[in-house]
Parts: sequence; C-alpha cells; structure tokens
Amino acid sequence: MRWGVPVLLLVGAVGLGAPERASFDDGLRPFLEAHCLSCHTGKKGKGDLDLERFDGDAAAAAAPEVWRAVRRRLVRREMPPEGGPTAAEYDAAVAWIDARFGRPEADPGRATIRRLNRTEYENTVRDLFGVDFDARALFPADEVGHGFDTIGDVLALPPALFEKYLLAAEQVARLAIVDEDWENPAVRRFDAGALAIAGNGNRRGDTAFLYSSGEVSASCTLPRDGEYVIRARCWGQQAGLETVRMAFRVDGRAEAHADVPATAKEPAVYEHRARLAGGERRIGVAFVNDYYNPRDPDPSQRDRNFAAEWIEVVGPIDAPVLPAAHRALVPERVPAERHDAALRRVIETLAPKAWRRPVTAEEVEGVRGAAARAAPEGASFEKRVQLAVTTLLASPHFLFRIERDRLDAGAWPVDDFELATRLSYFLWSSLPDDALFAAAAGGTLSSEAVLRAQVRRMLKDARASALARNFATQWLQVRGLDDARPDPALFPGVDDALLDAMREETVLYFDAVLREGRDVKELIEGDFTFVNEALAGHYGIPGVRGPAMRRVPVAAPRGGVLAHGSVLVSTSNPTRTSPVRRGKWILEALLDAPPPPPPPGADQFDDSEKARADASLRERMEVHRQDPNCAVCHARMDTLGFGLENFDAVGRWRDRDGPHPVDSDGVLPDGRRFAGAAGLKGILAAAAAFPRSLAKHRLVYAPGRGPGDGDEAALDTLVDALRKDPTLPRLIEEIVMLDAFRMRRAAEGEE
Repeated sequence: MRWGVPVLLLVGAVGLGAPERASFDDGLRPFLEAHCLSCHTGKKGKGDLDLERFDGDAAAAAAPEVWRAVRRRLVRREMPPEGGPTAAEYDAAVAWIDARFGRPEADPGRATIRRLNRTEYENTVRDLFGVDFDARALFPADEVGHGFDTIGDVLALPPALFEKYLLAAEQVARLAIVDEDWENPAVRRFDAGALAIAGNGNRRGDTAFLYSSGEVSASCTLPRDGEYVIRARCWGQQAGLETVRMAFRVDGRAEAHADVPATAKEPAVYEHRARLAGGERRIGVAFVNDYYNPRDPDPSQRDRNFAAEWIEVVGPIDAPVLPAAHRALVPERVPAERHDAALRRVIETLAPKAWRRPVTAEEVEGVRGAAARAAPEGASFEKRVQLAVTTLLASPHFLFRIERDRLDAGAWPVDDFELATRLSYFLWSSLPDDALFAAAAGGTLSSEAVLRAQVRRMLKDARASALARNFATQWLQVRGLDDARPDPALFPGVDDALLDAMREETVLYFDAVLREGRDVKELIEGDFTFVNEALAGHYGIPGVRGPAMRRVPVAAPRGGVLAHGSVLVSTSNPTRTSPVRRGKWILEALLDAPPPPPPPGADQFDDSEKARADASLRERMEVHRQDPNCAVCHARMDTLGFGLENFDAVGRWRDRDGPHPVDSDGVLPDGRRFAGAAGLKGILAAAAAFPRSLAKHRLVYAPGRGPGDGDEAALDTLVDALRKDPTLPRLIEEIVMLDAFRMRRAAEGEE
C-alpha cells in the first residue's frame, strides 16, 4: 500500500466485523503479508511507511497513530491498489485495529464562529424583508475551504469588507422601508448654468439659448419608478409660419411635444407628466422646429430660436408601492411624540428574527438609541426605522452565526435557537422561519422526534433548493462554470446562456433526486435530465422547444451528473478534453480520494498540432505516463478520465477525436474492466467509496468545518444509514441527528 498517494479500489460496501482477540501475528500480520508488505517494507517503503518493522504486539501497540491511519484507508477501500482483499478480509482487519486501539472517538468538533456568506446574506435579506438584494454586485467572492464557502475558518470580516456590509445594510434598509413624503414631493431644479447644451447654442445670462435644433438637459437621480412632472421655463424667438416647438426628452427620447408661444418679455412654464424609471436619468427639452430665412423682408421673421431658463423634475407624485416589510413594520403614520415607543415595538418585532434568537430589553434600547442618535433633526418615523434596520444588519449578531461557549464542559448541546440556525442555514442557506422559531422558543426542537419532523417539513419547502444550488454545485465543482471559456473558434455557440443552462441542468437534477427520494446512485446513473431548446440541441435531444428548462428522458450514457455539460466543461481545457482533470474530479468529488499535488514539470505534455495528427490523446498520454514521476498518479486518474472520452470538451457525444477513434474502455487498479462511460458509471455507482464520499462532503458543508479523525465514527453511522435507505433525505436527516451537528466542543485548552 502507498499511504502518501490514495489509490482507487472499487469494491463492495464496508461492514465492520466483531472485534478480534487474536495477537498481532495471528490477527493482522497475515493480512499485511498478503496485501501490504510488497510495497511498504524498509526505509524505501512507499509513502515512507515501513510495516515490516512491526514484529509483534509490543511494536504494534507503540504506534497507534499508524494503525489509525491504516484503518482510515481500509474503511475507505483506498488500499491496496491491486489484488484487493475480500470484504470479509477488510472487515476483519478493521475489527482487529478497533479491538486493540478502539474505534476513533466520536468528536462533535468545533466550528469557528463565522459570518454569513454572500448567498446566505441574500437569502436572509429576502426572507426577512421580502426584498431582493444582489450581494454579488457589492461583496467580493467568498473564500473557500475544504471545497465549500460555508467554512468558518475562511469566512473572516476584514475592515474593508465590513464597510461593504455597512453599505449593504443601508441599501437594504432603503429597499425595505420607504421614507418618502409623496404628498409633498421633492422638487429638483436645474438653472441654465447647470444645463448641458447639445447642438448649436450658448448661455446668455440666465438663459440656455439654442439657435438651431438641439437640446438642453441635466442628469437627475430619481429615487424610484413612478410618476413625475417635468417643468421648463422657456420662451421662443418666433419666426416663420410656425410657433416655436419643443420636446420633453428623457435619456434622449422624446416623451411629449409642446408649442412655445412665449417670448423673452413673458417667459412661460411648460410641463409634462410622465412615468419614469428610477435611477440616473437625463431630463431635457429640445428645440425641434428650427427656422432660418435671411431673405425675409421683415428682419424679426428671419430666425426662429429657443431658450430655456430652468428645468424642474417634481416627484414622485404617486403613492409608492410599499414593500411587505414596510406594511408590516410601519402600518400607519406615526406622530413625532410616539416615535420612540413605536420604534421600540418595531425593534422588538424585527430583532429576534434578524439576530435569530431572543433579545433583551437592553439590546432593544441599544438599537433604538443608535437609530435616534443617527437621525437628523425632524426625521420622519420611516427614516428612524431605516436607521434601526441598518443598525440591526450591521451588528455582529446578524452578520455572524454566533454560538455561545461554555467553560464548564468539554462539549455540550447547542441551545434550541442555535440549533434552529444551524438547521436552517444547512437546508435553506437562510434564517429560520416562524415554525422553526416556535419550536426553538418552546424548547422542543432538540428532541429527536421534533427535530426529525422539522427536517422533513423543511425539505418539502421550496427553499430546500438551496441544497442543490449551493451544496451540489460546490461538491460537483461546477459553481465556477462562468470561468470556463471553451475556445469559440473550436466550439461556436457555447455562450453564457448555454453554460447557464448546463449549470441549471445539474441543479434541477440534484433537486429532483433529493425531493423524489431517489437512490443516491441515480446521481451517477439516471434515466432523465433537464434541458431547454438550446441545451437539447447541443446534446442532440429532439423535440424540445423554448428557453424553459424541462424534464426529459434520456438513455445511457447521457444520464447522471457525469454526462452533464457543467461537469464535462468544468473538467476540460478550452481546446480539448482533459482525462487527467476528469479523473481527478472523480477521485475528489465521488470517491474522496484526492491525488497529491503534481510534481514540478508534471504539466509538460506535447499537444502540438503535429502531435495531435500523429497520435490520439490516449496514445500520447500513454507515452507521458512512462515517466515514473507521472505514472503513479496518472495510471489511476487517466483510466477514469478516459472513461468519459466519448464526451467532448463541451459535453457533446462523439465517436472520433479528429482523425482518431475514441477509446473509452479501461481497466481499474483492482483488475475490473469497463466499457465506456456507461460501464464506468455502473462501477462508480456501486462503489463503497461513493456513499462515504457523499456523506463526508455533506458532513463538512453542514456544520461549516473541516473533517477530523473524530468524524470517522459519524461517517460509519451515515454509511450504515445509507445502506438501509440510500436517499438524500435519509442522509440529511441522519447528519442532523449526529453530535457533530447538534453539539459544540470547547476550544483547545479551554476544557
């Protein structure tokens, strides 16, 4: 066995046998001689592991850490690479180690207190206030640890990022609470000196003058979509048979026209009422009927011109559509003398939800006082509520998922509100709903029956799609599909819209396997998928019309995530497939057996045009693997990756790669053969390592911490549960019941 480089061995399910009382020489030595010592003997043993040195019970007992490492690899069926033991032999070896050294002690672990990531922030704001806030437009991408952006150790909050969270809090407050006196609308005036002149014109004192067709305008920020009045004080220098005529313009488009009979002696105000979109708008008036006739016998009739003294934008003048949060928190006008009392009630309602726990009277008063100090003199009640919302959202109690430590215990159950928060962010990537809060407030959530019932209820909720959109896309490494850029010259038509459809296919597929309680093997082998017209055409699936994603039946080998364009594009190079990347992906995502980092120079590979013409990719990689530095890892990764070689770099089926026929058959390290993608998927779906890998990735994502030795017993429990009920709902439910999910451990040195 080689311990520094995990080796793939696909065999049956793991089952631990009864503890053995035999000595080392009788109980474990025969196993080592049959399967391990050929590689792990002496100072040059692979992975720097010498198992020959253990010559009896005393020597074995002196190195418990070695046998715990051996156990981990035996349980995962990672070792040995060839001529593998039978399931009974594996179980007997593990049982002997457990009997001598004890099974790894269960440990709930300790998740670092962490802030909400971007997705969680968006979802929490949505569920708290009913407003959509684009956190991705403001916050940088979250750091990733152990493959996920839910890991507390990497979700820090440096000062520069806190400033963005403060800005976000202010923006969310304005979206949730409307501070607008629409009965006394704002007036924005732009005098001639502030007006931009487009066309032939100039400024004459307090007038913007146009002596041919043109426009005078100003940039104006409108607070929201609504009804506005555009006013302009104008006059004309009349000439010819027509009256001076102007157009009201918004962003250069004419909204309405008006005759301007007024003259310089008696300017007049002209106005137009329009529905305008909020945001930055250019508001102006244009001179549209220029006239010039120097031969007219009456000099006063020779030249028609236009002048504007100012432009005003009044509004919005219509009543705003109040967000649901505003209607709930500010149901009526509040007179000034009642502001403090009413604001306390708002905070008492909102703070427990925002901070995901009960709040004290002192905390309520602290938020009210902060809002009062920040409010300008004469501020409206709505403005005060906005400031209170900003204070709540800028607090660490909102930004962080805080769990209180105890100094009187080494490990303890988290309280019901902390458990509710763990559960909701695991399943929904958002805050607990009223039903979950009620169970926590009643002190019943921590009971097994209530907790299981809540998990089942929550998995039926639409918000559980977060498991597909957040967990699955990271586990399957397709979240970053936007960064994959297939060469447009080689793969025309593979645009952003098609890549989005590929990722959505994977999200909808995982969600279907979850909600329908399908066997987890269908993640690898399935008979349906989701496509729209563009993706169906890309795959060669007939009969699909329109941009909407829909469920369609598919035949092998198109079923399962290994055939999804999202996976196949993410594991390819821009110009060709990459069996290495695809094999590495299988090892990492599906089998939890990641290869070590490549040695220096490992990326040297002849991919020239001549090389491609002379030999197939597989033939060239066979030569590449003759290098001993490459062979150890590539013999495993490449075999797996070539099983998917019938799928090109953008996920289309092919039988030839240029002039060369595709060879997608392979032989695994244990000697078993497979024929193409369908055969490979069959073996992977039956592998004992797959459900354990799925369980481990879930167990990392759920509490937000990296794996530890204390998780081995928990993983054994989860794998046993999957044997009895191989579905995602059962896996999720059993994760929630683990100490790793329901308990918290003291930091090192605090016990």
